[in-house]
Amino acid sequence: MAESKVEQEVQASWWQWLLFVIVIPSAFAASFLLLILNIAGVDVAKAAKQWTIKAPFVSEWINWSKREKALQKTIEAQQQTINQQKRTIADQQKQIKQLKNELAAKEKEIAQLSAPSGKTDVQAEPVDEPALTEEDVVGMYDAMSEKQAAAILAELPESEALRVLSQIDGDKAAAILEQMPAGQAAKLLASLSKRAMGKEAAE
Repeated sequence: MAESKVEQEVQASWWQWLLFVIVIPSAFAASFLLLILNIAGVDVAKAAKQWTIKAPFVSEWINWSKREKALQKTIEAQQQTINQQKRTIADQQKQIKQLKNELAAKEKEIAQLSAPSGKTDVQAEPVDEPALTEEDVVGMYDAMSEKQAAAILAELPESEALRVLSQIDGDKAAAILEQMPAGQAAKLLASLSKRAMGKEAAE
């Protein structure tokens, strides 16, 4: 028991010696040195920064930390771009689906208007309906937007598409061709040019 008490006193006296002989004098000396350097006009903060830059391990750690932050920012920016592209693709797919539905409705409407009115029921009373002329069909295309007209003409046979394009206004036809795929538009434009040259030669 006495030996344990003696050991505790020795250990306490050792910590007191360490505090009063090493820690406090070192702190006082460091503070006094900083005060002298400030009075002498030495920028301690700048010098410490230069030392950290020159020190190999410290400078490497700082550079690695900066690179890590820059890499994180790049990853976040790329993720935002990917999310934006996903939203754009979803919007485009939605527009394509809506356009297909509109095209199907227009084709159904044109088929109903173009179909000959036959008597399917003998007992039904005859109804006089005006026949749909070619001018009416052209007028329908002229009333559509260029995108809708281009989508419908892209699904029609080339001869029918040429017949429609040759009868509508030239500016309207050019705007419709701009909305069509490049290859198909070029083919139709070449056929229109041949048709126009043929008419001029015939005249």
